[in-house]
Amino acid sequence: MRMASARLATVAMLSASLCSGVALAQTSQRNFVELGQRQYDDLHYEEALQTLSAAIIRRGNSPVEELRIYELLAYSYQALNRNDEAEGAWRLLLAREPTRQVSADVSPRVQTFFNGVRQRWEAEGRPGVAVQTTNNNGAPLPNPQRNLSEIRIDHRSPPQQQRGRAVPLTATVVDPDHRVARLVLAYRHNNVGLFRRVDAQNDPASTGAFSVTVPQDIVRPPLVEYYFEAVDGTGVPVFARGDAFAPLRIAVPEPGGIPWWVWVGGGVLAAGAITGIIVGVVASQNSQPTTLNIEVIGR
Repeated sequence: MRMASARLATVAMLSASLCSGVALAQTSQRNFVELGQRQYDDLHYEEALQTLSAAIIRRGNSPVEELRIYELLAYSYQALNRNDEAEGAWRLLLAREPTRQVSADVSPRVQTFFNGVRQRWEAEGRPGVAVQTTNNNGAPLPNPQRNLSEIRIDHRSPPQQQRGRAVPLTATVVDPDHRVARLVLAYRHNNVGLFRRVDAQNDPASTGAFSVTVPQDIVRPPLVEYYFEAVDGTGVPVFARGDAFAPLRIAVPEPGGIPWWVWVGGGVLAAGAITGIIVGVVASQNSQPTTLNIEVIGR
């Protein structure tokens, strides 16, 4: 009976943990830009990068929101002295709004950096700017720069892993236009705190194949969260499988504890006359929020 009570307590803890993560995903999905702005204003630059990176790879941003996201990404990268990524974010912004200027109230350091980026970008012929061409009748022709193929990350998430054992992961990037320079794994224990980041290793023998390992010190109950982020040559994300607000999850049960399918895929825990709980999680990197379904089944 004591063991059954302990197992039920574990299920309740896991349910609460997942519910808190889902609530955050649903809240943040509605307003990533404002959240990223607040984090930047509060000097939480790493958190801002996680939020804004999730925002830019999701669909549904308006042109104004997209510009603001790239601007905040540039500011946050530069605040962390990640100047290559900051330049990449500015270049993506300038490609969308070539006449853009930074606000007059930014620091001289930011202004000088932005001016340097603009000079280099213009000297290179303003790469990325939409080229509007017309036919003999003046009708616009399709812009090849806007007809890029969709990137895809193929990956199968393992449902569970034993405590203290590293988790090997593999993924395949499908990138017909060769925009992806690196594949980054972001991971953390449970569902709190910043994600750690590490580059996946490219397999030269297989096009687009990558491998990476979640280190054993992270693999502790109740779970590991992670996502893959495909970045361009400057480190700015262009696609992801999962994100900071809808990550992939690996169950890490205690020895003799709850099976992974009870709370990851859906299942029933029955102990005598005690009710069972089903917890199912569906996560997506697209604009749909994560959904949590809980059903209590009586005897």
